[in-house]
Amino acid sequence: MNQDNPNTFSAALNTTPRRAMPQPALILAIVAILASAGAWLYQQNAMESLKLELSRELASNNQLQQELRQSNLQSSQAQQKIISRLDVQENKQAESSARQEALNNMYDNLSRGETLHSLAEVEQMLSFASQQLQIAGDINSALTALNNIDVQLAQLNRPELISVRQALTKDINTLKATPYLDVIGITAKLNSIIDSVDQLPLIVDAGHTIASKHQANTQHNAAQRFGAEIWHELKQLIQIRRIDQPDLILLSPEQSFFLRENIKLRLLNARAALLLRNEAAFHSDLKATERYLQQFFDARAPATDNAIKVLRQLQTQPLAITMPDLSASLAAVRNARTTAERAKP
Repeated sequence: MNQDNPNTFSAALNTTPRRAMPQPALILAIVAILASAGAWLYQQNAMESLKLELSRELASNNQLQQELRQSNLQSSQAQQKIISRLDVQENKQAESSARQEALNNMYDNLSRGETLHSLAEVEQMLSFASQQLQIAGDINSALTALNNIDVQLAQLNRPELISVRQALTKDINTLKATPYLDVIGITAKLNSIIDSVDQLPLIVDAGHTIASKHQANTQHNAAQRFGAEIWHELKQLIQIRRIDQPDLILLSPEQSFFLRENIKLRLLNARAALLLRNEAAFHSDLKATERYLQQFFDARAPATDNAIKVLRQLQTQPLAITMPDLSASLAAVRNARTTAERAKP
């Protein structure tokens, strides 16, 4: 049989006897086909739903990624702004630190210059106070100078000046414990005696002085004054005086002048010995002056008596007082000044 002819094949099929399929099997086949078709359709629907859901998820993920990228971009921009602001703040802080350092340097330079100037003044004041203390022995002036220096250093309030203030405190306590010699007071007493020498009455003039005093005391009214003058003239006719030292009556006015000048010279020498702390010469001149007053002058006169008392009082005054020096304070000031000059600006 020729199989290449379709008509011949179809005819053969038509001539083939047909068998009838069983009815239940046909139903099962149809049900199976329908179930397979339903399952296929369900799978197709599920696949479509899954594809749709996947598409939505992908779209959502893409959107989230886009938002995340946008957020990251914004965060990067914000971070960049913060970094820029931090850079600006750091620059400002660096500039502020530089200005603060410059101000500190300027303050240190000014304080250093003020300290050096003050130390130079303090050194001069201490040198002058030390010289006056050794020459004149004026403890009060030295104490005043040291207290003023301590106040000036306290106002500076510099830590490098602590050693200087400690040395000043030590010298101040030493000066307070030193016996005081009133050079100015003694000099004033000597000057007072020198000024009164020309008015002190001599022994040879004592009678005239008493008569003059009596005449002055009786000048109350005209009658008494007239009577006193007559009585005085009568007494002048005859005078009887007792002189224990006959050679005193021989003093001429010129000798009296030189006597008074000699006394003045002795007192001036005593004043010079006082300034030089020469106790032996001081007492020697005072004793010689007292001897002159007792020998040639009227000791009953108040001025002479007062001068002798002052001379005796001054002879008890000791001059051999060891005056402390201010070398410790001077050394501390000079060391502080040297340290300040060598300090790095």
